[in-house]
Amino acid sequence: MTAPPNEGTLVARLERIARILVPFLVSGALLAYVFRRIDIRVALDYVTGDILLRFLPALVVFLGFTLVIEAQCLHRVTLANPTDATPIRRATAARIKAACYLLGLLNYALGALGLSILLQRRARSSLAAAAGMVFLISLFDIGSVLVWVAAGAALLQADAFGIRLGLLGAIIFSIVAGFAFLRAPLSMGPLERVRELEILRALRSAPLALLVEIGILRLLFVSSFVALVAALFWAFGIEVGLIQLGLNVGIMLVVSALPIAAGGLGTGQIVFVELFSGLAPDAQLLSASIVFSFAMIVARALLGLLFAPEFTREALAAARAASKEEAAGDESEEPGPR
Repeated sequence: MTAPPNEGTLVARLERIARILVPFLVSGALLAYVFRRIDIRVALDYVTGDILLRFLPALVVFLGFTLVIEAQCLHRVTLANPTDATPIRRATAARIKAACYLLGLLNYALGALGLSILLQRRARSSLAAAAGMVFLISLFDIGSVLVWVAAGAALLQADAFGIRLGLLGAIIFSIVAGFAFLRAPLSMGPLERVRELEILRALRSAPLALLVEIGILRLLFVSSFVALVAALFWAFGIEVGLIQLGLNVGIMLVVSALPIAAGGLGTGQIVFVELFSGLAPDAQLLSASIVFSFAMIVARALLGLLFAPEFTREALAAARAASKEEAAGDESEEPGPR
């Protein structure tokens, strides 16, 4: 029986629409749950002009500081891989990263894809090589977050959200072991095919000095999130210990990276209130999380649209094209008439 000619195309379109809509639906459902549990009117009463005036300067400093770090990292990974890419200027790197903020708000993986495509075009490299450079930076982000969580859990001598130090240690060890495997000056036999993958070239060939530099920069990057949340608590007049703050922010960053909600809305509010429960009334914690989430979303979206509009349009178009190519590939693999 032959399937209708447009059935595959229709299914592919529905899948693309679902990928876009589902995170917003999840965010809406989670926010509705939170607002039923905590009166949103009471929460919004905590938000005043004085609080915003105290928090917004810290947000501006955070955005500038982190964008400088992002630009330096992208510049350095292209500079250290001249055979794979043409080095890009820091100003170009900053605009490329800013352009992908909008995509990253929708989905972390989508932001990484857009960044890889823009980096490929500006650095004149293969897409796999560009994705490898982005992956190298992301891997250090993961490691930095785990360091904050592990250090906080160890100093507090307590588990947070069921996270065990042994599990964190195993993950950190796996990352270190992966670097050792890729860079070992020995033949790995059949595993050589894995080490020779184009996407792993940056991890395999980057100079040790570059890895140390990127590691320090990404640790500063993650630490700046801790500082920003500290400024948020200061603006709201909530006292919190540095160790507890670092541990909880690390957990928040892990949850926010999950591609289940738009911009971390919903998940961010639930996790924020649960993690910091007891430091202040739940309504005040909810108001702080709402201010944080919306400030980050609006600020990064505006940064992308105002700072690098041409790159933002290019990143969106490239992501749509990649999505269409993936859908076309799935359609071509469908079985024929039976």
